[in-house]
Amino acid sequence: MVWINGKAVEAEGRSLREVVEAVCSQRGISPDTVAVMLNDEIWVKGRWPARPLAAGDVVEVVAVIQGG
Repeated sequence: MVWINGKAVEAEGRSLREVVEAVCSQRGISPDTVAVMLNDEIWVKGRWPARPLAAGDVVEVVAVIQGG
């Protein structure tokens, strides 16, 4: 199991990019507007495709909101 935003999901072997895009699609937001943490480390968008997820990984996808 992989933990995605606090929920256990069968996502082992999927790339971080695939998972982020799926989360964004469900929320109706663009992957360009999120910050991603994998196992308490911030991951920049360019690294997403190269990282397959493994059992126990913890992914947090957070929408970035501009304020003022």
